[in-house]
Amino acid sequence: MNRKQFWITVSLANLCIVAVLGFTLRSKILFPLPFINHQYLVDAHSHFAFGGFITLALLNLLTHTLLPPTYQQRKWYQWMMWGITIASFGMLLSFPFTGYAAVSIIFSTLLIFFTYGYGACLIKHILKLNYRHPAYMLALCAMVCLIISSAGPFSLAYIKASGSANSILYKDAIYYYLHLQYNGFFTLSVFALLIYAAYPTASPTSVKWFAHLLNASVLPSFFLSLLYHADNPVLRIISILAVVLIIGCLICFFRAGKTFPIHKVYTSPLAKGILFLSMASFVIKSVLQMGTIFPHLGNAVFGLRPIIIGFLHLVFLGQVSFYILSNYIGAGAFNVQLRFVRLSLQVFAAAVIVQELILLVQGVGLLLGNYNPVYVWLLWGISICLATGALMVFVARLKSSKTVVVHIF
Repeated sequence: MNRKQFWITVSLANLCIVAVLGFTLRSKILFPLPFINHQYLVDAHSHFAFGGFITLALLNLLTHTLLPPTYQQRKWYQWMMWGITIASFGMLLSFPFTGYAAVSIIFSTLLIFFTYGYGACLIKHILKLNYRHPAYMLALCAMVCLIISSAGPFSLAYIKASGSANSILYKDAIYYYLHLQYNGFFTLSVFALLIYAAYPTASPTSVKWFAHLLNASVLPSFFLSLLYHADNPVLRIISILAVVLIIGCLICFFRAGKTFPIHKVYTSPLAKGILFLSMASFVIKSVLQMGTIFPHLGNAVFGLRPIIIGFLHLVFLGQVSFYILSNYIGAGAFNVQLRFVRLSLQVFAAAVIVQELILLVQGVGLLLGNYNPVYVWLLWGISICLATGALMVFVARLKSSKTVVVHIF
């Protein structure tokens, strides 16, 4: 098993842990479980999901897709990947018991420093290549977003330590971090990988414009999440610019999509279907993001918990995780000829879709002033399906592996 395949296996094992933590959180809402601190577990769930699954998976794919073998084989990347993994498990084992305390803060800080090391090296190597290629431009901006997003957690630490926990500054720091992760690092990495596989067969002009507009939209669109502040004409003007850029992204996205060589990139119908779900999630995310320019919808997105969770999961599970799984299929990580492999991926995908639908209906109900406790039970039930699907996907990965010999260095 080569390095890329090894880290694919590790990331899928970590996805199982993320799903089990999600199920435990849903269980805590319904049942007493006095030995579990809900907020501590939320922190463990989110931190491990970011570090142990998404960051690990995307960095692995970026390195082994965009870089030539001579760069891929640098031991530095392996050291940083191990560092990210160890720091992620450190957070997993400390947050549930201590919350934000010395040990968990040390591990979360280490994770940031390891991403610095990985991102800086990847940037250096990309700059030596054809960095004007749209895929490389997106990858560069993705790494910049990953690095500068750390200002959010550091700001939170300062706010807490100073004892001047201003609720507005606290929320802004959270939004800054999440925005640069979700709409920056996550989204730009997905399209860097996708465009690299399709370029230049897909319309080169549309792809280049899409890459430029997507990169340009990241910082202005952050201000959409600040519109809950008192009405500020400067914030609104920048937000309107962001909406214009996102509209331009979607136009170029659909134009490039007409020429996208799907049969060349993916031979498996299952991979094509999962990729379609990923791209549909991106479009829905973009539309919702633009919709926050309207105060009523913006207040709902940033004020109602089901809608917040639904939006975050739409990006995390829908756009990013679906793309990662489709890429893994294309990379030969799954033997889709096996019935169990196909079933496992279908179960996981179906669980994600149903969860999003439940959160959507629940959110709309709350907007209309209706609350029904049945949704809590439905979400608990679907969390069981998600955890089961994630475990099945990991088992499918093991079944698809042809060797257990691991050569790391």
